[in-house]
Amino acid sequence: IQYPYSKNTAILGLVLPLVFFLITSNNLVYAYRNGFILSWAIISLADLIFLAQFVYIFLKRFLPAMRNQVALELSEDGITDYTRNIVIEWADIKNIDMQLGRNFSKMIIDLKEETDYGKQIAISLRWVAGRDIDICNTTQAYFEEMTKLG
Repeated sequence: IQYPYSKNTAILGLVLPLVFFLITSNNLVYAYRNGFILSWAIISLADLIFLAQFVYIFLKRFLPAMRNQVALELSEDGITDYTRNIVIEWADIKNIDMQLGRNFSKMIIDLKEETDYGKQIAISLRWVAGRDIDICNTTQAYFEEMTKLG
């Protein structure tokens, strides 16, 4: 089962830093014209941060979404989270739960043993297309099926 990147979330993720960049750019011009050097320096830093965020989201979320690339995959071997390049084998999972959020939810995966990621991994469903509850329910059902077989 493959879930692609969410196009809507990717577009929104691009719009927000762009809007803040445009607002602060206007303030940057005003500060520069009026000789407010300290204000100009602070606003320039904010602009660089918004620009960096825009570029990051464009490359890591928007382009994969427009190319219909897979963000989350459930296979016979385990769960692959392509948004963070994490692979979790079914045999290593103790429990899968869901943490509901206002804007997006997370799948909380409790592991049987401590790993490089810790004993618990949270997979954000923010960038994954589909209803969060459906994705989590499908993952839990897949997990139960794989543990019966394995």
